Amino acid sequence: MRFRNSIQTLDVYNFKETFCEENQIICHHLQHTVQKYIKSPILDVGAGIGDISFKALGDKKVIMIDVNKISRHDYPCQPGHVRKQCDFFDFESKEQINTVLISHTLQFIDDSVDLLNEKIREINPETVIQVLNTNDDFMGDLMEWCNQNTESSNPEIKLDGFPRNYTLIKTVPFTALLRCPDFMELARQVSYLMLIELDNVANKLVQFLKKMLNQPEFTISQVIEIYKRNERR
Repeated sequence: MRFRNSIQTLDVYNFKETFCEENQIICHHLQHTVQKYIKSPILDVGAGIGDISFKALGDKKVIMIDVNKISRHDYPCQPGHVRKQCDFFDFESKEQINTVLISHTLQFIDDSVDLLNEKIREINPETVIQVLNTNDDFMGDLMEWCNQNTESSNPEIKLDGFPRNYTLIKTVPFTALLRCPDFMELARQVSYLMLIELDNVANKLVQFLKKMLNQPEFTISQVIEIYKRNERR
């Protein structure tokens, strides 16, 4: 599996920096709630513009990878951070990676749980940190609508059996608000969340959103999961 290249830097920037507050909340938790579990060097998988690492991991060594080419002109980079245009499954490192951060990236690399687990086994970090949507709220309704009204969708879901040979040691639930100026823009952001082609279903999706919501906004329930590597025997 490879990252889906249809997601461009601007898509990520608009969602994270303009319409949704989730990255601010994630940064807060990485700096405070789960800081003691994060050990350098860190691999930030699908880092996008790199704002989470920049704001929350500035004092640590971080390798940020993304299939899109990101430069300092797109977003600044901390002195101890390195950007690489790289697919996760092609990533190699001569130094030991101690923490793998997968923040809202799992849907781009989830075609094969076995391959995903094999890559984690190869990297062999002490800790894997996932940030995921729980889909037990309106996101669940959206998933059902997309399954019924689009030819294909790929929402972010928790994968059974991943990461293999790691134990879940801490969870941090939180919610973030997605707010748009109108329902058409909200539909665009939903298409990003669900990885659907909007052109053929835009009007139907807008009507669904208007029926379900009083305003072009909704909260997204999320969770940070901390996994610790099992001791090998």
